[in-house]
Amino acid sequence: MTEVIGDLEAATVRAQLNSREMSFAQWEVVLLCTAINMLDGYDVLVMSFAAAPVAADWHLDPASLGLLLSAGLVGMALGSIVLGSLADALGRKRLVHICLITVTIGMIVSAYTQSQLQLLALRFVTGVGIGGMLATLTGLVSEYSNDKRRGICIGLLQSGYPLGALFGGVIAAQIIQVADWRSLFLFGGGLSAVLLPLIVIRLPESLDFVSRSSSSGADNMKRRLLERFDLSEPQHSMVGEDLDHAAGSWRSCFTPPETRINTLLLWSCYLALMFSFYFVVSWTPKLLVDAGLSTSQGISAGAILQAGGLAGALVIGLLGGRYAMNKLAAWFFSLSVVLILAYGWADAELTTLMILSAMMGFFLIGAMIGLYTIGPALYDTKSRVTGVGLAIGVGRLGAIAAPFAGGLMLETGLEISLIYAVFAAPLLLAAFAVRAISLPMSFR
Repeated sequence: MTEVIGDLEAATVRAQLNSREMSFAQWEVVLLCTAINMLDGYDVLVMSFAAAPVAADWHLDPASLGLLLSAGLVGMALGSIVLGSLADALGRKRLVHICLITVTIGMIVSAYTQSQLQLLALRFVTGVGIGGMLATLTGLVSEYSNDKRRGICIGLLQSGYPLGALFGGVIAAQIIQVADWRSLFLFGGGLSAVLLPLIVIRLPESLDFVSRSSSSGADNMKRRLLERFDLSEPQHSMVGEDLDHAAGSWRSCFTPPETRINTLLLWSCYLALMFSFYFVVSWTPKLLVDAGLSTSQGISAGAILQAGGLAGALVIGLLGGRYAMNKLAAWFFSLSVVLILAYGWADAELTTLMILSAMMGFFLIGAMIGLYTIGPALYDTKSRVTGVGLAIGVGRLGAIAAPFAGGLMLETGLEISLIYAVFAAPLLLAAFAVRAISLPMSFR
């Protein structure tokens, strides 16, 4: 009975948040979660920034370096699955605290590692923390946003990742000129340590979680949250339309047949995109250094790729109101193929390489934002979180495989142009797959 009452209260509170204008307290939640996501953007890609000096310092071959680049992504996948499921038991806020502490310690200790194995283990642990947070932040932002602004809020949250990678890359390019690669990890760990007290003090617990909790302090916490967000005490007789939101099952992502086809097409898009994207962002800085650029210039190219991605995200977001998103995403995937091939074949000066890096980021991250927009539209409210989560999880498999597969190809001595072509090819299949997705009428 207590659980049923909690469900009713959660639905009622959610209905209040959905129907009114966004308050300062609600925007604060969105900005805090975005700040955490910016840190994650740097923490995930710091290994690609440090790849060239780490390889030189420890005399690593490409396959060994590929393992280091993949370790954090393996941890992220595990953290998303395992830690994300603990949010219902521990609470969203507590899980974010645990994960952020894990990331902070992992980044700082990484600066003092003395071997590849030590760094490999710490990259995995750091990735677990990042994955656990990513699985929770989206839920918090979605819960504290209203219906009118939820898309903008989720877009702002997702933009934090490339924005953090961009700013982090620009700063890392300066750090590496006056210090060694260990300072890159110390910088990231220091930022996390500075943000941690603010998150502990200001990030609220999920109202859904508090409403359903039977712990002794839940009532006091709920009262404080209602006051902070200026919400009225829920009436048990009121029932929200999304009461059974959490009841969605993975099986509902495969019925009816049209939904099953859409799900498989979406999975193939995410798998192809993550496979290509994480090769590009992981190996491009190192390959540029091998081609004769300085470490700082290599890192700058990675940062510029993220800057192009931010522009791509903005453009596809603006165009999405006028054109069908699956058609737009298909064009972005197709042009990504062209740009990756051009980059792999280019034997150009620094300025041209930077321009090509920005254009690759523009279309790759633009296509990624397109998938983030398409995914939720394919499922009803009961299976939306499950459906999108499964698609992203499948995409993580490609993200994990890409850096290591790239390292193996480099070790065999394949031409760089051929390697880039291998990683561009899946995007062509993704272009056809995303075009074949059947969108609801409102998205066409």
